[in-house]
This record gives sequence, structure tokens and C-alpha cells, in this order.
Amino acid sequence: LTFLPRRYNDYSELKPINRLSYGEEVTVIGSVRRARVRRPKSGSPLFKATLSDGTGTVEVTWFNQPYLANKINEGDQIVVSGEVDEYLGRLCFTSPEWEPLREDLLHTNRIVPVYPLTEGISGKWLRRLMKRTVTYWVRRLPDYLPTSVQQAEGLLDLETAILQAHFPSSIELLERARRRLAFDELFVLQLALLAYRREWR
Repeated sequence: LTFLPRRYNDYSELKPINRLSYGEEVTVIGSVRRARVRRPKSGSPLFKATLSDGTGTVEVTWFNQPYLANKINEGDQIVVSGEVDEYLGRLCFTSPEWEPLREDLLHTNRIVPVYPLTEGISGKWLRRLMKRTVTYWVRRLPDYLPTSVQQAEGLLDLETAILQAHFPSSIELLERARRRLAFDELFVLQLALLAYRREWR
């Protein structure tokens, strides 16, 4: 629960394809018009997909991920989040985050947590594991801070703070979650110093 993200990618802005601008970080939802693997004579294989949302089309390229041909098929509806790139004068996405369109999106169309990784562990795998772990255990975590103190200091309860620190609903709630967790660190440190002083006396 305290293995917090090292940063966040804000993909909460959903845009139609015809309103994309170079360099912005956005999310688009579209149907896959074309999906194919290209194997250049030199270099890594490319997986390319063309997305359409009714307002326009955009090409998405993933490098060295030919296995996506088994996951993204023509006719699928997918969500893509990342920085809008440009190639030969046309806007595109290069190796963005993606997932099938469903109700509970974890890797796209939200403020996405980015955790520290080690070899052999992918960001998507760890994010799924953290979501299950945090959702299950945070409800079973006792909040030792009295409600009166929480109200006096304008603090979130511990369950909400930890959940929002991992999977924030908004930047505002993320900042409030950080404030609660920072308060707890200083509060516990202060209690330890007071206990030490009392014992010394």
C-alpha cells in the first residue's frame, strides 16, 4: 500500500481525432480500420494500426511488439493514450499506452500511475496487480487518526488518501492524498519524539 507511484501520466483529456495537436498528451477512442505487422529489412518489426472515430483517422505505431497482431484486430474498439507525434507531416501516435474499450479503464483515459520497475516486470502488469491489491486491502486498513483531527486539518480519511495516491480521480484529490500521507509521516515522527522525551524525563 505504501509502494507509491514515482510519477503520473495525465491522460484524462479525451479528444476527437480531428482536434489533435502536435505534442499534447491525450486519449482517443477509435475503431481499428487496419492492423498489420511490418518487418523492415533493417531494424525491429513494427505493428501499425489505423484508428477512426468518425471525425478522422490517425495511425498508431508500436516498435518491436509484433505480438500485438494477436491482440488488436480490425473492427476492435480500443483506447489509446500518449503524446501526439508527427511523421511526414501527419499526426500520429508512437508506442502509446492502449487497452480495449471497457468501463473500467486502468492504463488510459485517466491519471495513470507510473511505478518504479525492475527487470522482468512490466508497467501494465504491476499496475493491474496494484489495483487489485489496493482496492482489496485499503478497505481493511484501520485509520488511527481521530475524525476530529481529520476534520480540523481538512484531511482525507486514510482509505481515500491511499486509493487516490495510487489511482487519482483528479489532480486535486491527488494533492489532498499526498497532504494526508505527508501529515501522517510528520505526525508519527512527532509522537515518537514526544514519547522519547517523556521516557527520558
